Amino acid sequence: MMKKNLSFILSAVICALGAMTLVSCNHDDPVTNELSAYEKAIKAAAEKYVPNVIYSTYGKLATAGEVLCNDIQAMNAKGIASVTQADIDKACTDFLAARAYWEASEAFLFGAATDFSIDPHIDSWPLDRKGLANNLSNSKVISALEEDGVDAISQLGETALGFHGIEFVLFRDGANRKVADLKGVETAEEFAGTGVSGREELIYASAVSEDLMTSLYQLNVSWNPNAPQAQKDAVEEAELNCTVNGLENTYGEDMLGAAAAGSTYASWQRVAKTVLSAGCAGITDEVASSKMGQAHNGEDESYIESPYSKNSFVDFKNNILSVQYSIYGSYEAASAAQDSFLAFLEKYHTAEASAVKSALADALAKLEICIKSGHFVDDYKAAYVGDAIDAIDSLTDALERAAAAID
Repeated sequence: MMKKNLSFILSAVICALGAMTLVSCNHDDPVTNELSAYEKAIKAAAEKYVPNVIYSTYGKLATAGEVLCNDIQAMNAKGIASVTQADIDKACTDFLAARAYWEASEAFLFGAATDFSIDPHIDSWPLDRKGLANNLSNSKVISALEEDGVDAISQLGETALGFHGIEFVLFRDGANRKVADLKGVETAEEFAGTGVSGREELIYASAVSEDLMTSLYQLNVSWNPNAPQAQKDAVEEAELNCTVNGLENTYGEDMLGAAAAGSTYASWQRVAKTVLSAGCAGITDEVASSKMGQAHNGEDESYIESPYSKNSFVDFKNNILSVQYSIYGSYEAASAAQDSFLAFLEKYHTAEASAVKSALADALAKLEICIKSGHFVDDYKAAYVGDAIDAIDSLTDALERAAAAID
């Protein structure tokens, strides 16, 4: 009788293990090479996402950075006396274009932007205006910047580089800088008595814009194996890292090679979780808790992005749009593609997909109210800012629940 019962128990255990194996094969089986329909849906979404979102956005961003650099270096080459309002206006327009592409890329800061510290290098704030005043009033620093350009910027410090240093030179009080003001003595409080003028500011901005351009090249080359050769040559000359873990693969090839030997992604599920959690939820949490929350909640009222152009709310909206593009399957997508991460969620995780769509629409609507109501640097305590923060927090929660469902 005991043998019969033991045989029955062993048979039951074997059957249960067999059933578990079948379930495992449907999702993330390390033994079989055959993908389940679930995994194939994620793979299809990644194959749309990598080229149509990441390659597309970073490609446009790198080109825009080059255009901006050319604008500023052309003004510097002309000399401050010959700069016109048209020159400044063009640089301002091109700055905002580059800025929009950058903010629309922040749902995929994982990878090169984080690994190579590109994000803090080109987008730290608040700008260290006191340090900048000291440097721009130092004749040795200006001579080094004038003679060596980008090779001399290390002495400026990271909080005086990137987008916001250039923004300070090109914009004031939410408007394009007036040519007469640029040609005069700098009037910002920290510069009182320094005698810094537009000449020094253009020398500085010229070097910083080249550094920004090269960093944007690095992002594009790090992800896209088919980035322009001129960009590859530039990052090689600058001796910048551009591959995953020092290997030969780009970040794009690494993601598209998920579940294969050599990829940092052990499974396609890991790809989906990275996109939804580390990428999309990562930026929505930063916008709500840090970019908007620190000033709104009184933690740090100086922690305001883009104060000179007063473009903060547009920056935040582009951050949330980067989530939309990521889950919809292409840059500037207004609806989800058939093979997209949202389509995958709608097929396999319906409730989570519905929550993400609803929260995304609400967050964008609340930010649109912010844009129409005022400027963050002036109204960071406003109730409508709090409403937007709450809506973005809800989007973060929805994205994290969707990512967790994949496990």
